Amino acid sequence: MVELRFHGLGGQGAVTLSYLLAKAGDRMGRYVQAFPFFGAERRGAPVKSYLRMDERPIYLRSQIYRPDFVVVMNLGLTEAAISEGTKEDTVLIFNATAEEEARLTHLDFPAYRVDATSIALELGMEVEGMPLVNVPFLGAVAHVTGLVNMEAIAEVLRETYPPDRAELSLEAARRGFTSVVKFQEAKEKGQKAASGR
Repeated sequence: MVELRFHGLGGQGAVTLSYLLAKAGDRMGRYVQAFPFFGAERRGAPVKSYLRMDERPIYLRSQIYRPDFVVVMNLGLTEAAISEGTKEDTVLIFNATAEEEARLTHLDFPAYRVDATSIALELGMEVEGMPLVNVPFLGAVAHVTGLVNMEAIAEVLRETYPPDRAELSLEAARRGFTSVVKFQEAKEKGQKAASGR
């Protein structure tokens, strides 16, 4: 079983992201479970969502404290996302630019980044001034985890949204899929050079 936890702000679409990924996993014949955890239910407040995916039925009903993947949709939530619980090999996926990457390299986890905010803004995907970063993350999470493919994501988006919004969302997901990068490699190379290996 693979477990994912999503940390976002109200309005960024963390809950929708987990549901769309669950639907894509279901399309691929996997057993899925997706559920949210809300604190203060208002735009801009921290929101958590959870996703489990397995080849066998899932009977767990608890929150996820030691996920395989943690998605951080706003850098301000980084500390809270990590303190919520991780494993030694938990993989982090951030919404961050190349410049913001430098603020994250101290983290002792494998990590990836996708500039989901820029993708959403470039495609005009905003609600009340807040970029919908969840759709670019659809592609980024698919790429990093390998749990679902773009074909399943395309099917889900086309059955969930009207044609024009579905195609725009699919373009955002494709951009997320192709632009996500692993940034821990630079840190590892620097450590090896410093140790003379």
